[in-house]
Amino acid sequence: MIDVNSFLVFGGVFLLSFLLSKFIIKISSKFGLLDTPNHRSIHKTPVARGGGIAIFASFFLGLLAVGEIYSFWLEIGVFSTLAFVLISGVIDDMFGTSSKFKLFLIFVAANLLWLNGFELKTLGIVFGQEILLGAFGGYLLLVIATVGFTNALNLIDGLDGLASIVSIVILAAFAWMGFKLGDPFLFWISMIAIFSIFGFLVLNWNPAKIFMGDSGSLSLGFLIVLLSVYAISIGRLTPASLLLLGAVPVLDTLVVMTRRIRKGLSPFSADKTHIHHLLLRQQKGDTKRTVLLLGAIQALFTYIGLGFKVRDDVVIVGMFVLLFIVFYFLLTPKSSR
Repeated sequence: MIDVNSFLVFGGVFLLSFLLSKFIIKISSKFGLLDTPNHRSIHKTPVARGGGIAIFASFFLGLLAVGEIYSFWLEIGVFSTLAFVLISGVIDDMFGTSSKFKLFLIFVAANLLWLNGFELKTLGIVFGQEILLGAFGGYLLLVIATVGFTNALNLIDGLDGLASIVSIVILAAFAWMGFKLGDPFLFWISMIAIFSIFGFLVLNWNPAKIFMGDSGSLSLGFLIVLLSVYAISIGRLTPASLLLLGAVPVLDTLVVMTRRIRKGLSPFSADKTHIHHLLLRQQKGDTKRTVLLLGAIQALFTYIGLGFKVRDDVVIVGMFVLLFIVFYFLLTPKSSR
């Protein structure tokens, strides 16, 4: 599966992503691709955004170089669905849209996935018995998982390089699965995406010269959902194990929304109480150390999620609930609990 041509593809994707990111930086002011600081921003000067365009332009071109899986993407309509999410993110980067409208677009994309044959048929093993889902249950779980995780990765994108590092860690797990199973779809999709992100990350590392924007975070979240549903369909993972595989963005979103609801606020209201904001304060404003620490935490959870793939899913759900409680009390001031 790995040969000289593989490294040529990976190197080409990396270089193309880097060069496109530099190009976007140059034209950002002309096309409205500038992130202007506000009261929630950590950066102090306008920074180019729309790095997702560079990541996924490189990604799609990388797929062209690997014909054995490119045809599969066309057959199931995933290419057009992912492109829809990317275009939605680009529009938001250029003109700005509300959080509710972005959720609606991801809901539409989830339905497009379902129409193209993507479905979840099982909840996993509960007390030794496999819990099968009916048609409606499988559809509902797919929509919830797609909208939930895509939004979660979008929300974690608050520090230079953070969404990139978290995505690379999760995608590395899928690449490892693909390598061990001899599955070209899992392996190539994950590896091409990883090197596309690395090319962008060179310029996204603190102090960032470009942000990935919603075109990047929404599309990466959606791509991870695609790979997750595929891994479940071949029996490699269960829905419960994905809670640990993507623990940092999922836990962050659940903790923040729970805190807002308990305060009587909208769960979609914006603030600076995400895990990366709080950890950044604990690390005395050191962005690089904060990002690497969160990447290490995500790597630990991802490793555990892979290791629990053959056990009763009740154990996994129980562990995730415990993690949620711990995260909530560690990241919520006493006055806000």
